[in-house]
Parts: sequence; C-alpha cells; structure tokens
Amino acid sequence: MNGLFNLYPYTLLPLTCGIILIVTGYIKLWKLRKTNYPESIGIFWTWLLGVIGLLLGIFGQVLSMVEAFDSISQAGTISPSMVADGIKNSYKPTLFGLTVLIISLVVWGILNGIKQRKIYLKPTDPS
Repeated sequence: MNGLFNLYPYTLLPLTCGIILIVTGYIKLWKLRKTNYPESIGIFWTWLLGVIGLLLGIFGQVLSMVEAFDSISQAGTISPSMVADGIKNSYKPTLFGLTVLIISLVVWGILNGIKQRKIYLKPTDPS
C-alpha cells in the first residue's frame, strides 16, 4: 500500500518544520495573551517557518526526483508504472511543504490580528 502518508525521509523535512510552527505559534499566542506590551512580541517567525517548510519541500522533491531517475537508470527494463510511482512520490514533500506554508500564513494572520487589536485597544498612559 503506497498511500499519501507513507513517510519518506524527504517528507519529514517539511513536516518537522510544521511541528515547530505549531509549537511556536502556540507559544506566541500564549505570550500575546499574557503581555501588556504586544508590540514586543515578534510573530515574523511563524511566517518564515512556513516559507522554510515550502523550500524544504521543494528541496525534498528535487532529491526524490534524482533518486527516482537513478532507480530508473539502474533498472534493466522500465514500466510506465515505475516512472509514475517515482514521480508521484517525489511530489509528496512539496505537498507537505505547501500545507505547512498555508498553515503558517493562517497562524500568522491570527497572531497579527490579535497583536494589532491589543495594540489598538491598549490603554494609554494618562500622564
């Protein structure tokens, strides 16, 4: 069974970035809720982790394609299903990288909205 969630080594690169993104997003959300100075909380990393996840996915796709072509060149006879399977598996890291990017943009948007609302509603100093 060769499903979508068979984890190849290259697929783990963007997934690891996604796990770091979820943990970082939760920590930033917790800090934003607790602080009285939301402008001091940096949320740029959530966006950057998504871009890094996408780039790692593309990197994984290139490595998978090289591996697929190496397998094809070493095989004596090749079938269309062998080529299709190699190409299909090479797209999995990119798919996960795109998923991490979309999630990071959603998390960044939520954190940015909370941050801007806290800055806007922050009580002014009556001095």
